[in-house]
Amino acid sequence: MKTLEESIKYTTNKKKNQILRLENSHFHQSIEDLKLFLETGKGIGSSSLKIEYLGTWYHWNFIYKYLVDQEIKYDLLSASTYYNLECNNWCYFLGEWKENFKSATSFTKSIKHLGQMLYLGQKEDAIQYGNFLLKMLYGKQYDGWIVFPTHPWFMLELFCRWQNISLDYEKLNYPNNLGVYQSALDNWETIDTQLLSDNIDSLTKFHIAQSDEDEQGNANDENGDGYDLEFTSADYFIFPIEILMWLAIRRDLGLPEYSASSQNKLMQMEINQLPSVTIPMYEDVLIQKCKNKLMQENSDITFKL
Repeated sequence: MKTLEESIKYTTNKKKNQILRLENSHFHQSIEDLKLFLETGKGIGSSSLKIEYLGTWYHWNFIYKYLVDQEIKYDLLSASTYYNLECNNWCYFLGEWKENFKSATSFTKSIKHLGQMLYLGQKEDAIQYGNFLLKMLYGKQYDGWIVFPTHPWFMLELFCRWQNISLDYEKLNYPNNLGVYQSALDNWETIDTQLLSDNIDSLTKFHIAQSDEDEQGNANDENGDGYDLEFTSADYFIFPIEILMWLAIRRDLGLPEYSASSQNKLMQMEINQLPSVTIPMYEDVLIQKCKNKLMQENSDITFKL
């Protein structure tokens, strides 16, 4: 997108359209299919997709509610995050059960869900999930992942530095350089608030410029997905979780707080202010019942989350 205003307009229209068209498939039908699994045991593999659909549905509503009603419904984001991590939890279980089962939510999406946990103040759960993602990154689920886009690697580096974890780069398809993210990473613990502000201004400009769902890839398309931009889902056009994750980690470390510069309209938005209190992790009894049923049929395997 060329401007923040363009991003806001596009995102509002896109979320409205998705919510109107896909309420049945992503919400109602997903719940019915999970209940069917609970009753009959059918749909073990597809259940992960239904859980992911629920996560997507709640995220759409979180973004749309803010843009249309100027309300920040943290419970919607907490629900979205919960379903997405449970999707990977389910997939990992199946991967331990079935040798050839490698499916999982993409690392590019999953690292954002980790960022959301930190944004919501769910520190201990975030640490557990971050280590879980590292297992998948080195394992068959992600197999070292892909070079592009770059922002997931920046987010992973932030988590690992925060937790004093050394990455095994030989096992990863790590980028040759992190571009605009390198300066932020070099100064991730800075106490210089002006330097912090300057870095975030740079990241914000990059985020807006690199946000587009219609920009088709070219000969330099790194990962073959048809796009060569960093952010190709309107779920995050006005919600720069890579920046918010950094700020949440800084807050946990007791580093100086960030104050958006006068020209940084994206980071001035209320949705991009860290919550002042911890938002509890969402829980769904239906998902827990489905997990219990799966464990009853495979008593040698346990869920990792």
